[in-house]
Amino acid sequence: MKQMKSIFTVFKLLNFRLFFLTSLLLLSIHIDSIAQSRQISGKIISAEDKFPLPGVNVRIKGTTLGTVSNFDGEYSLLVEEGETLEFSFIGMVTQDIVVTTQSKINVTLQADVQVLDEIVKIGYGEQKKKEVSGAVAHIKSEAFEAYVSGDATQALQGQIAGVNVTTSGSPGADAVVQIRGVSTVSDVAGATEPLYVVDGIPQNENPRLAPSEIESMDILKDLASCAIYGTRGANGVILITTKKGESGKLNVSLDASYGVKNIISGMSLMNTPEQVYFDMIKERNRGTNDFDNSTNLPIPRNPSIFQNDTDLSEVVIKDNQPTQNYNIGINGGAKGLTYNLTGGFFDDRGPLINSGFSRYNGRAGVRYDRGKWNINSSVAIGSETIERTSSGLLTQTIKYAPYKPGLDPNSDQALVEVGGSASTTNSVLETMKMEDVANRDRMQGNISASYEIIEGLKLNSNLGVSNVNEFRYRFKPFIENYDEDGILQTDPANSYVVNESSRRTSTSADVRLSYFKKFGSHKITAVVGSSYETHSRNSFSARKTGVVDNSIRVLEGAVLAASATNGYNYTYNIIGTLGRITYDYKSKYMFSVSGNYNGNSKFASDKKWKFFPSASAAWNVSEERFWDGIRGVANNFKIRGSHGQVGGQSFLPYSDQATIQNGNDYLFGAGGFPTLYFGSAQQSYANGNIQWETSIQNNVGIDLGFLDNKITITSDIYHTQKSDMLFPVQLPPSSGVTGADSKLTMNIGNMVNKGFEIAATVKGTKDAFNWSMTGTFTKNQNEITSLNADHFIYTTDAGLINGAGASSKVTVFSEGYEAGAFFLYQTDGVIKTEEQLRAYQEIKPDARMGDLVYSDTNNDGTITDEDRVYMGSGFSNFESGFIFNLGWKGFDFMMHWYAAIGHKVMNGSKAMAYSEGRHKDQVNTWNRANPTSDTPAWRGTTKQHDNFRAYTDLWLEDGSYIRLKNVQIGYTLPKRTIKRLGMSNFRIYVSAQNPITFTNYTGYDPEAAGNGVSSRGLDKGNYPISSLYLTGFKLNF
Repeated sequence: MKQMKSIFTVFKLLNFRLFFLTSLLLLSIHIDSIAQSRQISGKIISAEDKFPLPGVNVRIKGTTLGTVSNFDGEYSLLVEEGETLEFSFIGMVTQDIVVTTQSKINVTLQADVQVLDEIVKIGYGEQKKKEVSGAVAHIKSEAFEAYVSGDATQALQGQIAGVNVTTSGSPGADAVVQIRGVSTVSDVAGATEPLYVVDGIPQNENPRLAPSEIESMDILKDLASCAIYGTRGANGVILITTKKGESGKLNVSLDASYGVKNIISGMSLMNTPEQVYFDMIKERNRGTNDFDNSTNLPIPRNPSIFQNDTDLSEVVIKDNQPTQNYNIGINGGAKGLTYNLTGGFFDDRGPLINSGFSRYNGRAGVRYDRGKWNINSSVAIGSETIERTSSGLLTQTIKYAPYKPGLDPNSDQALVEVGGSASTTNSVLETMKMEDVANRDRMQGNISASYEIIEGLKLNSNLGVSNVNEFRYRFKPFIENYDEDGILQTDPANSYVVNESSRRTSTSADVRLSYFKKFGSHKITAVVGSSYETHSRNSFSARKTGVVDNSIRVLEGAVLAASATNGYNYTYNIIGTLGRITYDYKSKYMFSVSGNYNGNSKFASDKKWKFFPSASAAWNVSEERFWDGIRGVANNFKIRGSHGQVGGQSFLPYSDQATIQNGNDYLFGAGGFPTLYFGSAQQSYANGNIQWETSIQNNVGIDLGFLDNKITITSDIYHTQKSDMLFPVQLPPSSGVTGADSKLTMNIGNMVNKGFEIAATVKGTKDAFNWSMTGTFTKNQNEITSLNADHFIYTTDAGLINGAGASSKVTVFSEGYEAGAFFLYQTDGVIKTEEQLRAYQEIKPDARMGDLVYSDTNNDGTITDEDRVYMGSGFSNFESGFIFNLGWKGFDFMMHWYAAIGHKVMNGSKAMAYSEGRHKDQVNTWNRANPTSDTPAWRGTTKQHDNFRAYTDLWLEDGSYIRLKNVQIGYTLPKRTIKRLGMSNFRIYVSAQNPITFTNYTGYDPEAAGNGVSSRGLDKGNYPISSLYLTGFKLNF
């Protein structure tokens, strides 16, 4: 036993020593590896001007580990002895340096006129820009970070040729992005929007990323580039790459800004003396003469009204509303494993009452790159609160006469003076006090993995999920309107509370094999795979009327009527098999063929599947020998051509199935004892013949570079043939269905969409100055070439003036014209003579002196819809952007101009002002004492008399404008100063967004005049774009 214990003791001692020696060996290996790894730092400059080069990619060759040089051209990276550092920058010769014993490596990069090495993303891959054969635009993070907004895509306006961006001035409103014009006439929400792909994961809607989250965007404009995404790429594709971590020391960035917003436009309305005069005149024009009778007096019989001069725009428009934005970024990592964290807070208080937007956002990403594995994952969350002002707030305030007492939006009571209108006072104050608040929570997560099976062959996969939960409440308060005797004039039953809850979920997955092989001067790249997406949405809403206490804004706070509820839910799936093969010979000749075989559950069973092919080619002419003599001047010349086909599916699921409504019970039986039978009725119609909307596009483009790419030009011309356009057609009353069920989705016709776009950049340096100018020009035209209708189809827009109903509709689809064209009644001045009156009474017997004359354009002796004529549309003839940057030592200056020329706008605010008898021009209205006036006599509102109907050309104006989108001046502290402060970079700036607009439009804002196909150019008193003046800083350490 003692011997056994002795052996066991020896064994333990040996094991302890072995463990100790092993640990010591591992520790020495670890120490040795640490000793061999060292922090390499240095500075990168340009050989041409000796200026520091920010943004240079510094990478450990053979890996994805690396960093990027900062503003001063400095970098720092943990590297092992014997590894090779690769320094690359667009337009420069890539330089490799082997790490030996040095700890500081300074690099001077030479200009390379032969190579254009900027990497751009394409569908399921990436390419050097020089080798791209499609129409692809690339934009970096700096372009977004210069703007403060709730949606990063707003910064694209005017920066990318062929990309149109419009938005409302309402805080939190989505920017509406269109690539190459109208892609569909469908009115489904987001139907014309491009596909957004975030880190390889397709999104079902605008992801609304904060500018601080984005590293770059690549915009696929031609359908050949988009076809690999199948039906989802019908409107173009925006590939968004979020910021990733870089190996090396911890990097922290902070930026903050604070500013104030103002609405600087307005409507010209009468003051009290003018209004009193006009009200007397308008009643005389209506035939009233006995003003001694108080019932005929249009104004209160009270001299004190002249003490009032109420302008409710001064109440609903608030000056100097704050906008603030704060972001933090943290990234770093060790060899093979990097991370990135971003977080932000954005708050935008709207200049119109009861409007605002706030958002908290965060994103965390991890990247693993070791051996044959490359794994990326990220999770993003966001919480938004959107406060919307009541629809038509500005037009409602127009109704209120200036001689009435002011209204307090913080009060629930108002006094209706003798002779005043309780309904007008009530509706205006209700509109001012209405609340519409949505709380929206977003979550988006994704993981992508790549494994190199053998050299050149990789297995790739993506998995993503996004979820949006929203709770929205709308509140219309009970306004107590009392007359001078203290008697209540309003009914609490007109007030209500609405609660809405919705959930939108999308899941996508794909798996792909990619292959790359280079042999001699030949390169082949191929990808084949399969994708799957599922999208679902469900919603529920409840409404109760009769608010008894305005401080209680929940459903149970309204008690005078039973609740009304509705809801919906749907799910649809998209499956695709995709493939692409690309061939490249010496970066001189490039060919690419791709396709996607798509299946979509929205379609009927025999129409679910369709194949969408594409092909493209490019020739780098400047690589030919015959170009050698002029390469010093024109260093780059590439010709591109492509042909692509994609399909559209912009309609709601289950359109091929009719709905049946239960509860339609009926009594059957003779005599006095009928029997109640349960019954059902068809609620909507179905169309099982819906086919894919198909787009076929041809594109030709050129890329030019001069003087070592100091001047670059990119230009494209395209022609798109769209067939079987999808649209929800309004069924006639005889169909027996009403409301949303009265529309049936159909393939209504064909359209051609064509255009031309060009972008040019010029840059240079002189002594301590560096500068650049970028200009863009976009011209797009669309024309409906065939339509399954006799004359035209009204769009789904309700009309110019809310409440005027179908008689106010002004946008149509008509063969030979652009989508959403204005078809209006043409007017021919005012009846001023008895001769004119007698002639017009042949057409309109009840016409009177001072009335507006409608033109009988088809000469049939009557005024009908057949007399409407084409009068343009809300789509511009062309758009242009201009961006200028200037740097001098630590100072920088930027300005961004944008112009939209040649479109028309229907001025709904002016129409409402005329209809209510409030516009200042009406002081000069026609009357017996002013028989030569060109302003029609007032004989009633737009719903009462033809003089101010919403469907005439009286409200049509030129909507052209030129706007200074952004101007910014900044200063970066010198390196010696910021080093003493423990920072690597510190910049301060002041900026103004939308401070100046040049336009002849008389409404609030020509840019905010609708942004859908049906509503483009309709200014219904929309929320105008505000001017924003701010200051901020950005620091790194």
